[in-house]
Amino acid sequence: MIVETVGLALRTLRGNLFRTALTVLSVTIGTFSIVVMTSLAQSGHRTLSASIEQIGGMRLMLWVPNDDEAATGRDRAIYDEGFTSTDLDALIRIPHLLAVSSEATYGRESVWATADRSIEADIVGVLDGLFGILTWDVAEGRLLTAEDNLQKRRVAVLTDRVASELFPDADAVGQTLFVGRKPYLVVGVMEKRDLFGIEFGFSWDLSVFVPMLAAEVRDGRPEQAKFLVGLTEDASHNDSVEKLANQALLVNHRGVEDFQSLNFGSMLAEFYEFFRILDGIVAIIAGISLFAGGIGVMNIMLVSVTERTREIGIRKAVGASTRHILSQFLVEACTLSLTGGLVGVTAGLGVTALAHAVIGQLQDRWVASFSMTGVALALGTTAGIGLIFGAVPAWRAARLDIVEALRR
Repeated sequence: MIVETVGLALRTLRGNLFRTALTVLSVTIGTFSIVVMTSLAQSGHRTLSASIEQIGGMRLMLWVPNDDEAATGRDRAIYDEGFTSTDLDALIRIPHLLAVSSEATYGRESVWATADRSIEADIVGVLDGLFGILTWDVAEGRLLTAEDNLQKRRVAVLTDRVASELFPDADAVGQTLFVGRKPYLVVGVMEKRDLFGIEFGFSWDLSVFVPMLAAEVRDGRPEQAKFLVGLTEDASHNDSVEKLANQALLVNHRGVEDFQSLNFGSMLAEFYEFFRILDGIVAIIAGISLFAGGIGVMNIMLVSVTERTREIGIRKAVGASTRHILSQFLVEACTLSLTGGLVGVTAGLGVTALAHAVIGQLQDRWVASFSMTGVALALGTTAGIGLIFGAVPAWRAARLDIVEALRR
């Protein structure tokens, strides 16, 4: 009986292919939108998450200078040294803090190799260990070492773009560039890195890294410009590490809270939760068009009931029950919506794959992802639409009086 009902529904729908195609198209657009929008939103989320995880993710901790008014005036007179080596030593001893280092950003300046070849780049003072925390290595040469800082050497490590623009015809390692009229020997070139718009106080492709002590002592850079970077053993230890670190820093700073701690664990947990909500909003917005498609299904089915009133009367006259008529029209409605859903999902996956290929050419770090949740949601919703929006026309058809139906 089920097979016969489905066959009858398909033959009926083939009787007016153009109208059937338009109805199917209205559902197709809705499912297509859900699959494409949820897949691209999920891909963007995963790409950004992968970029964050590459620099430590939820295990990352920062302590930055705090210029709030509460830390000015008399408090500044008591303590105005910023972060020092004493602070760094105190943090190293904190349990569950795997690594800690320091970084200082001095702003963007013009650096040059020759009189006619210069570039604007971020000047960054670093201590050894920072690049290890950020899981960033050199493509050529070596990283800055603790010895470079102790000896206050004027050596520098460049990002890939700075090296290629200042030394296009030669290996940058071993060359000399000038930072603030001071000569620096290039000892390394960093691996090319693109973190999808995430910055860490400096540009990933336009930066010059120098030993922090050389910048402060030999070049007169401000000592208060630095902040501390830490990496915990596990994100579950972030809260305890933050409390112990803040207490140690307060002791060293004579009770003056001239710093602020940033716990990436709690920050990213809120960030990921926001993205989950955003994914849901995207699905709801796309689902509105699917709802409109459901209205189209109901409209066409109501027209079909009106056109086929005499047919319904004949079927009842030869023994078709109310249940048979009801199931026939429900199957027709579900067939319309599910066909539209399958076509929309197939088209959506195809367009999403094409979009991934195009975006991947423009953004190397793009994480291509297909939302199976979106696919399941689209197909499940179309099935529900067939039942819900087909119920009224099916019930109207099943309730028709035989005599009245045969008169039409």
